[in-house]
Amino acid sequence: MSAALPAIPCPRCGAAVGPEQDWCLTCGAAARTRLAPTPNWRLPVGALAGVALIAAIALALAFVSITRDDAPIEPLTTAPAQPTTPAPGPPGTTAPAPTTPPATTTPPAGGDTAPPADEP
Repeated sequence: MSAALPAIPCPRCGAAVGPEQDWCLTCGAAARTRLAPTPNWRLPVGALAGVALIAAIALALAFVSITRDDAPIEPLTTAPAQPTTPAPGPPGTTAPAPTTPPATTTPPAGGDTAPPADEP
């Protein structure tokens, strides 16, 4: 059998702590139990936040470089409309002559009137 521990005073309030008690019944402080310090969580959380920030920046830069479109904007031109032939009417009638709308072109933006360069 183990020897009985003597009564000791509580380290916080000074009340008597019996030999079978590990905690003070008056204030609740640990009398015979050693409390371990809380683990340091700030360093791992800070490292994880730093890695997440670097990953987010890398993802944003990759998205920007993939979606970049540096090609010059070519002027829009419309092709001349093809003349339409009307559906044949009843026999013995003549169809009106087809009309051709004039061809239109859209001027390029920025006042540049030079034709696009041919690619080799």
